[in-house]
Amino acid sequence: MAKILVVDDSRLISHVAKTILTQRGHEIILAQDGLEGLEAAKSQQPDLILLDLIMPVMDGYQMCQNLKEEDSTKEIPVIMLTSKAEPVDKVKGLELGALDYVTKPFDESELVTRVNIQLRLRQLYEALQKKNRQLQNLANRDGLTDLYNHRYFHDQLSKDFLRAQRYHESLSCILLDIDYFKKFNDTYGHQTGDIVLKTLGQLIKDSIRDSDFAARYGGEEFAIILYYTDKPDAVHVAERLRHMVEHCEIPDKDNLLHFTISLGIATFPDERIHNYKQIVECADKALYQAKGNGRNRVECY
Repeated sequence: MAKILVVDDSRLISHVAKTILTQRGHEIILAQDGLEGLEAAKSQQPDLILLDLIMPVMDGYQMCQNLKEEDSTKEIPVIMLTSKAEPVDKVKGLELGALDYVTKPFDESELVTRVNIQLRLRQLYEALQKKNRQLQNLANRDGLTDLYNHRYFHDQLSKDFLRAQRYHESLSCILLDIDYFKKFNDTYGHQTGDIVLKTLGQLIKDSIRDSDFAARYGGEEFAIILYYTDKPDAVHVAERLRHMVEHCEIPDKDNLLHFTISLGIATFPDERIHNYKQIVECADKALYQAKGNGRNRVECY
């Protein structure tokens, strides 16, 4: 069941709440004032907080405000426990971020019902957040290769370039594409062409570090960002990938098909590169040079 933090300076109220909610299978954590409750919320990450408003050291209003200002606790739902009947006190708690309140001494069925409602709402919220993350991930991915897409590549590189510029870090960009891919498609068909693209996507993943970044740039063109990587190391990565592709075999009926790639590299810092668009443009010029020099090769800008 759920982990619930009860913050109240009354031992009697805390004991009653713990008894009622433990019988429903919940794990109960107790704190006697707002300061202790705040530390428990940060360390224990409860699913719900029952919070008394009037307490020593730090009252419930201040604790609630602090909870909502802290990234690690701002999403935890709060139910106020109050013996005050004045609407202004309840309104103040709700304005600070509490979602509901229970008046003390509370009715058992009311407490259980309000707790269940907030726990259910939290479950729905977390499910929605998970679905949103999944949708966002899908929006950033290329459906065929599962690499990132062209739009997300530029979004990511723009941030990465600024960081490299600020902290004087090496950053390398590799652009590559499949040699004679149109002829390959015309000869063997687009289904086989898709297999080649998926295979290349996997080879790219296998050839770089988990911390690096790869995308399908468009059509048969791909892009890689190598962090903290100078030009010699970028050449080593590119040559390793080129070699892996050259020796890769793709079954097609009774044949084993082979393909090659050409790669262009640009590395920052470079006196000719001042923004993220220029590092892509320079890598593209190097790629064009690799294709002009016979393909199946690596060239640096």
